Amino acid sequence: MNQRALQAAPSSEDIAQHLHQQRMAWLAEGPVSAATRKDRLRRCVELLKKNSDAICNVISEDFGGRHPVSTMMMDIQAPIEALKYAIQHVDEWMKPQRRAGLFPFNLFGARAELRFQPKGVVGIAGTWNGPLFMIFAPLAGVFAAGNRVMAKPSDLSPQTSEWLANAVPEFFDPLEFSVVTGGVEVARSFTQQAFDHLVFTGSTGVAKQVMRDAAQNLVPLTLELGGKSPTIVGRSADMDLVVEKIAMARVQNG
Repeated sequence: MNQRALQAAPSSEDIAQHLHQQRMAWLAEGPVSAATRKDRLRRCVELLKKNSDAICNVISEDFGGRHPVSTMMMDIQAPIEALKYAIQHVDEWMKPQRRAGLFPFNLFGARAELRFQPKGVVGIAGTWNGPLFMIFAPLAGVFAAGNRVMAKPSDLSPQTSEWLANAVPEFFDPLEFSVVTGGVEVARSFTQQAFDHLVFTGSTGVAKQVMRDAAQNLVPLTLELGGKSPTIVGRSADMDLVVEKIAMARVQNG
């Protein structure tokens, strides 16, 4: 079993040092095979399946009571489906794609194709209301593309974050996949790192700061932001059914 790569609430320098170590390992290995990518994805599935009871317990602690059915559906089964989808499509996604040749070079037999390459080390900053889904769902794409990952779960789900940091080393070398835990200052240090790509899930307000942080190192950024979820109710709607469904959706993950 591997040890945790970083202890709780690491300094910005510690995070940067570990990022450097992951990047050096990625450069030394080069683009990994489809078999390696699938293996990493399968280990994620195994981690979630093997620890389903523990996951339900720690998430319930963070939520002050969350039904295990909700956790099984949203933070175990949903990411597993994303991971399995990636496993099924890795070979297809890795294939080069033909492109039209550039004039006038194509007149002399030049051919063009698009080859997909991993970026390197990707940072994933998750959110509290889907504490594992918002780590493992994007991780499916990150591993399928041949990258390594550093994840920062939300400081608003501390029990789940600490559990994940201790669980991941059983399945992954810390230079493949590591977890950073800590409060707001650690989260800010995390998003200020020079990742090869950064994925952030959270509010619009925090996203503006994350974009500023990423811009300092020209880090490409993917944002998945929460907001309003308006519902349109038609005149012919069954109001009892409408109220039930809206209420269920509203409180399901609150």
